[in-house]
Amino acid sequence: METMEKSLLETFLKFIFLAILFLSIPLYIYCQDCSEQVSKQEIRGKMVAQFPFKISSGLILVAVRVNDSKELAMHLDTGMSAPIVALFHKESIAEIGLQNTRQVLMGGAGSEGKKTAHLAGGVTVKIGDLVMPDQTLVIMDETRNTSPWQVDGVIGRSIFDAYLTQIDYETSAITLYDPASSKVESPPAVAIPISLDISGIPTVETQININGKEDKTVKLVLDLGHRNALFLNVNKTKGVLLPEKTIAGIAGKGIQGEILSRWGRIREIKLGSFTMRDIPTSFLEEGMNMGLNREIVDGDIGQWLFRRFHVILDYKNKQMFLIPNKYFNQTNEFDMAGFGLLEQDREGAFVVLHVIENSPASENGIRKGDKIVKINGRDAREYDFYQVYDLLRQSGKQIGLTIARGQEQIEKTLILRRLI
Repeated sequence: METMEKSLLETFLKFIFLAILFLSIPLYIYCQDCSEQVSKQEIRGKMVAQFPFKISSGLILVAVRVNDSKELAMHLDTGMSAPIVALFHKESIAEIGLQNTRQVLMGGAGSEGKKTAHLAGGVTVKIGDLVMPDQTLVIMDETRNTSPWQVDGVIGRSIFDAYLTQIDYETSAITLYDPASSKVESPPAVAIPISLDISGIPTVETQININGKEDKTVKLVLDLGHRNALFLNVNKTKGVLLPEKTIAGIAGKGIQGEILSRWGRIREIKLGSFTMRDIPTSFLEEGMNMGLNREIVDGDIGQWLFRRFHVILDYKNKQMFLIPNKYFNQTNEFDMAGFGLLEQDREGAFVVLHVIENSPASENGIRKGDKIVKINGRDAREYDFYQVYDLLRQSGKQIGLTIARGQEQIEKTLILRRLI
């Protein structure tokens, strides 16, 4: 058991781009249309389980129980390299009643050092009616008060290795099928080969065009744990260079802290037979740790591109199936307020984690750590992520914000404009 746990941990060099928040509304609400939708979908075979999800700061959030714990809010992440369930707060050890944990070190993306964590084996994980016994659990060695993570943890490979997984963004439902007895109908689903050869992390070869001159073939990680559309590693040898106009920002945060980047736009990306144009993209310059060997992986496809499709993941046969949904032709805009990273705290207020220089936010004196408690006079807790996302991407629009800074509340008015 110890050898297996060590092997799993060594491959867990996942760059978790989690811009995560806590939802104050119930996580588990029955999706009335889900059972009807299943019969209409493109998978024929034995359904094992189905459960709803929420979008939390642009990421998929599901309710999970570990052993006999209360429901834990956890993100679903395709970018995890091993079937390990990760919890972010060390209080979970006592709350779950774990025995005989041992301390380990964890690496990942970011600009800081490795983090200490605790390892436990033989736990049972439950999602709705789905029961997965004998799972390996990693618990980060940070308290809820000091941790940057606003949800309880992350889960991924444990599910994808065992089941054919269907993610439906229109009905907010995840459906799991027995991979041995199930088949995806193609067409209408478009099959795209994926590789699991790099530490078990799913990657796909695709073509990008940065400046309109020529296409470049790149290998990108499929990462539901990255809330943005795309990031690319700057690599002069491969011809992956910065576009003419960029601004400084952060791509997100990983196990080892913030991931510094430059933001710009690429002309297009081709994923299978699909072409998506004018994509805001985060560029990681040489020397920045993204958790994987830069000479092997060229970047990452995130949630904002995934959301355009009905997604079916078939790890057993190393393929992904995509069907365009109602979000496919959505406008590709970047935050026009200048919030480089914005997420909600456990009370539902939107916390500013990064402010872009020479933006409406910086020019109005908004700082890192400020909390947005009202938007246009309305309690910020009443907004979901995509409502705020869309609101901050309308050039020329005037937005009124109530900012909490310590014990003080400050009124700000921003006029949005395009930054890239």
